[in-house]
Amino acid sequence: MQISVIIPVYNAEKYVRQAVESALSQPEVAEVILIEDASSDKSFNVCQELANEYPRVKLFRHKDQKNHGASASRNLGIQKANFDYIAFLDADDFYLPRRFKLASKKLNKCSEIDGVYEAVGIYFQDKESQEKWAFIGRSSRKLTTVNIIIEPDFLFETLLKKQEVGWFHADGLVVRKTIFERTGYFDENLEFSEDIVMWLKMAAVGKLIPGSLDIPVAMRRVHSHNHVTRFHKKLLYYSNLPRWETLFIWGYKNRLEPIKLALLFSQYADSITNQTLETKANLLPRNLYKLYKAITMITLIIKYPRIIQSLRHLWGFKKIIFMNKSMNLLRS
Repeated sequence: MQISVIIPVYNAEKYVRQAVESALSQPEVAEVILIEDASSDKSFNVCQELANEYPRVKLFRHKDQKNHGASASRNLGIQKANFDYIAFLDADDFYLPRRFKLASKKLNKCSEIDGVYEAVGIYFQDKESQEKWAFIGRSSRKLTTVNIIIEPDFLFETLLKKQEVGWFHADGLVVRKTIFERTGYFDENLEFSEDIVMWLKMAAVGKLIPGSLDIPVAMRRVHSHNHVTRFHKKLLYYSNLPRWETLFIWGYKNRLEPIKLALLFSQYADSITNQTLETKANLLPRNLYKLYKAITMITLIIKYPRIIQSLRHLWGFKKIIFMNKSMNLLRS
């Protein structure tokens, strides 16, 4: 198994060497692709040093040598990758020993599997970063992980509807390169949540399975310049309307299977309703909220008429579930 590790680099001169060397230490890594994204510090110089020092390190920049963000950098990395498996690593994070041992076994064993996701731990750079992490309500999270075993056929729906099952991080994912033929590339219009959107696309059209969910395979570094700690409010905004709008439009254009598209439609309608009502959404009676959402859905159906077929499938599916539950109750 040969893996291309893609590392977008922006203002990470202090950390990128550790990231690269942690990847090179993995026997499965055939190349490390650095996409230097017009940093204002000395990141480019460090990347040049690494590329000169290690033959497996390939360094690229965007054609105009301007800053384009994580999505565009990952996309360029995917296009430059020479091997069949893709893994990601943020420039301020690092892999742990035997990062790909379990994932490679699972992928080699079953050709139908598109990727493996595993747990990622947290490394605090200093006390200040740990305090900021606690301030935004994340101090209880020791791992970024999905905390239950989910069959790949149910991963999309579970991630969509059950926040308590957790999530996976880019550092803990390895996929076959061919999955991007179905998902497309990372959305370059999203400033935040572009990774979550991609993972949901992968879960919708591919088969992702769990690897190590309780022992981390990589560490995400928390420091004062992290996006999560610096732009927490912005991150919360992008986790709502922009995320669901992007996913629904992608699913609609790509004719995602009806039940999955209907679920995205419901999430999209919810996000529009919540934004319209702003802080009042949680204070309204349930029936009144449903009325607002119904109006939103009608407006969207007019704009996206093909969604009616998907909604019919979802209503039919729910009817079958209801009937099965009723029959089980009668039998008991």
